Amino acid sequence: MSSIGRCWAFPVRTRAGTHTDFPVGERSPMNLAELSTPEPQQHTQSVNQSHFDPPLLTAFEMSDFCGDAFYTVRPDGVITSANKTCELIFGVPPEEMVGKNIETLWQTEVFAPAIIYRFGYTQNTVNDLIEQLDTQEIVKPPDGRWPRLSLVAASTKCIVSGISQLPRTGRYVLYVCVPVYSNDGQVCFVDAVVRDLTWTMRMRNQIHSLEHQLKYEHIQNATGEALIGNCKQMDHIKYLIGQVARSDATVLITGETGTGKEVVAREIVAKSNRADKPYMCINCSAIPETLFESELFGYEKGAFTGALNKRKTGLLESANGGTVLLDEVESLPMIMQTKLLRVLQEREIIRVGGDSAVKIDIRFIAASNRDLKAMVQEGTFREDLYYRLNVVPLNLPPLKEREGDIPALAGAFLAKFNQKYSRDKFFEAGALLQLESYDWPGNVRDLEHTIERLVVIGEFSEITSADVNAAINGTRVAKEPITGADLKTMMDSYEKVIISNAIHKYHSTRKAAAALNISQPTFQRRMKYFGITPPSTEKN
Repeated sequence: MSSIGRCWAFPVRTRAGTHTDFPVGERSPMNLAELSTPEPQQHTQSVNQSHFDPPLLTAFEMSDFCGDAFYTVRPDGVITSANKTCELIFGVPPEEMVGKNIETLWQTEVFAPAIIYRFGYTQNTVNDLIEQLDTQEIVKPPDGRWPRLSLVAASTKCIVSGISQLPRTGRYVLYVCVPVYSNDGQVCFVDAVVRDLTWTMRMRNQIHSLEHQLKYEHIQNATGEALIGNCKQMDHIKYLIGQVARSDATVLITGETGTGKEVVAREIVAKSNRADKPYMCINCSAIPETLFESELFGYEKGAFTGALNKRKTGLLESANGGTVLLDEVESLPMIMQTKLLRVLQEREIIRVGGDSAVKIDIRFIAASNRDLKAMVQEGTFREDLYYRLNVVPLNLPPLKEREGDIPALAGAFLAKFNQKYSRDKFFEAGALLQLESYDWPGNVRDLEHTIERLVVIGEFSEITSADVNAAINGTRVAKEPITGADLKTMMDSYEKVIISNAIHKYHSTRKAAAALNISQPTFQRRMKYFGITPPSTEKN
C-alpha cells in the first residue's frame, strides 16, 4: 500500500468477484470498463521450475500484510470483505464484520467516534485534517448524526476522508473511502482504507506539550509568575494590573475560591515600584480574634499578662515600605475593621500597650471571595471600610467562564510539575478536550491540583482521556455511602449517580459521554436503563 498522497493504489473487487488494483486520485471516480488486463508474459522454464514459483496473491490478500485495515461496503451499507488488520485497528475479527451492516457496527461502538471526528472530501489531506483538530471546534452535525463515510462516498460519488478516535481500541485513524463503479456507471461498492495515526497523534500531542512548556518557562523567566490566559476577561484584568501597579492605590480583588487572587496580587507587586520591598500576605481568617490586634500592630513590654519582656514588632510594621495583602478580609472581626479603617486613613499604628503612633508606609491590597457590598447591607461589614478598600476593584471570573484558557493553563501546570518531579508527561488530544468539558468548581487551583495528580500518578508518559476521567471523577462520585444486597446492586447504584450527575451538569449527552470517556450511544442506553430523565435543556 502506498503512502497517502496525490495518488493512491487501492485493492478493489470486480463484479466477477476477483481482485485487482487501480489508481485513484486525479482520475477518480473511475469506471471499471476503462481497466485493461495486461497479457501474461511468456516464460521459458524447466520442467521443475514451476515447483519453485511463489504463489500468486491477489491485492486483497496482500493487504493482510500491510498496516492498514481494508474493507469493502455495498451501497446499502453491508460489508462484503475485510482484511486481517481490521482486528488490530477496530478490535473486531474480520469474520465478525463481513455480512454486517455499517449501522450495526456503529451501534456496537466499533466505528462510532470516541471524541474526535473530522471529515471532508478529496481536498482534505492527512495534514489538513490533523491541522483542523487544532484550528476548528468540533461541531456536531445538524441532524445529530455522525456521517457514515463509506455511505457518503457512495451517495456523493466522491472520495471521502476523515479522522476519528475509535471507542474500542482508542486508536486515532484516518478513513479514506473510494467509490468503485460498475460498467453502467453505478456505484457497486466502496473501498475503505483505514490507516492507524495513533503514533502521529501522540507525536503531535507531545510537541504541543513541549511548546506549552517552553512558553511557560519563557514567561516565568521574564515575570517570575505569569497570569496565564488570553480570554477577553483575563486580557482586561492584565490591562488593569498594568495601570494600577504604577500607583499606590488600594486594590480590592474579588472572585470565587481558587480563581487566583493571590497570583494577581503578586503580579501587581512585581510590576510596582515596591517590587524590591517587603511583601506580606496576611490571612485574616487564620488569626484568632483575641490575638489579631497584637499580631498586626505588635505590643509593648508588659502590655498584658504573658507578654514578652521586650517589645514585639507587628506584621504591618514589619512590612513597612512594602505591600500587604489582606486575604479573606471579610473574616475581620467588627472591632478590627474599625482599627484597620484608622490604619488606612492615617497610615499609622499604635502598638498594644503603647501610647504613641508609629507611621507606616504600606500599599494595601485586599482579597475576598464574598460579596462585601452584600455584607455591608447585612450589617456584617463596615460600609466606610468597604469604600476605603474598593478604590480599584478587580473581579476575577471563574474558570468555567474563561473560554479557551484551560488548555494553556493545563499546559503550563504540566510543564511546571514535569520540571518539579522530573517527568516527561504529555496530553493526548482527548485528554485536553475532557479537561475543557469539566466546569471546575474549584477553579484554577482545582485544575492545578488535578494536573499535579496526573503527573505524579501513572507509569506512562501519555496522559489519556481515561486518566483525566479517573482524576476528575474518581473521588467525586457519590456524597453518601450506598448499600445494597449484592455487588451488582451497589455498582448499579454508583453508576446511576454518576450518569445522573453528568447529564445534569453538562446538559448534553455528547459532553457527558466525553467526560466519562464512553460513547454517546452507550451513555444514552445507560440513561434509559436507569430511567434517568434528561434536563429540559438537553441537546443531543
